[in-house]
Amino acid sequence: MAGYAKRFASLRRDPSRVRWTERTRNGAPHKPLLLLSVLDLFEQGRMRSDMVGLTTDLGELFDRYWTRIMPPDKYGNLALPFFHLSGDGFWHLRPRSGKEDFLAASGQIRSLSRLRDTIIGAHLDHELYALLQVQGHRAVLRAVLIEAYFAPEVGLALTEQGAINNEAFRYSELLLRRDHEQVAEALAKQEAYRPAARDQGFRRAVVTAYDYRCALCGIRIVTFDRHTAVDASHIKPWSLSRDDRPANGMALCKLCHWSFDEGLLGVSRHYTVMFSDQLFAHDNLPGHLTSLKGRTIVGPAERMHWPDPDSLRWHRKEVFRAL
Repeated sequence: MAGYAKRFASLRRDPSRVRWTERTRNGAPHKPLLLLSVLDLFEQGRMRSDMVGLTTDLGELFDRYWTRIMPPDKYGNLALPFFHLSGDGFWHLRPRSGKEDFLAASGQIRSLSRLRDTIIGAHLDHELYALLQVQGHRAVLRAVLIEAYFAPEVGLALTEQGAINNEAFRYSELLLRRDHEQVAEALAKQEAYRPAARDQGFRRAVVTAYDYRCALCGIRIVTFDRHTAVDASHIKPWSLSRDDRPANGMALCKLCHWSFDEGLLGVSRHYTVMFSDQLFAHDNLPGHLTSLKGRTIVGPAERMHWPDPDSLRWHRKEVFRAL
C-alpha cells in the first residue's frame, strides 16, 4: 500500500506557474482528477476488472471534477491523462490489434477519437486493482491525491464532489429499479440526499433511461469527451411533485427543453408531440419544431419509465399554451 501511495503522490505532471495556479500546486490537474474518477467507479462497484475503459461514466465523472474546480476557459481533455498516466508505472495502455507499433511510436495522443481508435483501455497493476477493492485503501489514496495536488480549499470541494458523485449514483440506481416499492422508498428518503446529489442522480437516471436521446425530436449526440446534447427535464417540477422518477422526466435537447418548459411544446395522452400556435407569433421562425407535430415521442426501452400520464396531464393544463 505504501508503494502505491508514494506513486500517487509523485505523478509526473506539467509544472508551470504560468498555466497552473497554486490552486493545483502549480501543476496540471488532469492525472489526479482522472484517478479520483477511477476511484469513484470502484466506490460505485462499476469496476469489474482491472481494465479502465474510455466510457461515458468515466468521462462524466472527470468532467464533473474538472468543472467543479477549474475556470471556464480551461478545457479538461481526458485524452491527455489517460495517455500519459502510462508513464507512472501502474497504468498500462492496451493497444487494439494492429495498433501496437503506432502506440509504441506515439509520444502523445491529444485526441479522444484517435486514442479510442488506438487503444482498448488501460489495465491497472494486479496489486493495485486488489488494493482498490478495499474501501479503506481507496480512502487513503483519495486523500493522497487531494493533499498532494490541490490547495486546501480546492481539496474540500473535490472531497465534496466525490461524495456527491457516489450519492448521485446510488440514488439514480434506485430510481431505475423495476421494483416499485424500492423506488417509492428512495423517493421517501430523498430529503436525506444533498440537493446536488439528487439533481445529478435524477439526470443520470433519465438520460440513461432514454439512452441520451431527445424524447421529442429524437436527436442523439454524444461527443468523444462524453458531452451530450440532452438535459434531464422534470415534467411536473420537483418543487411541486417531489417526484424524481424517470417517469416524471424526459431527456430533452436544449431547444426542446426550453420549448417544453415555455409551454410551446407538449405531449398528448397518446404520447404524440403537440405544439402551440404561439410558435408562429411575433414573426417567429420555429424551423424543424413544426415537423414534430403529431409525431410519437421517443420513449425509454423500459415501459415503466415512459412519461407518467398524470404528470403530462398537469403539464398540458398548467404549462402548455393551447392558444
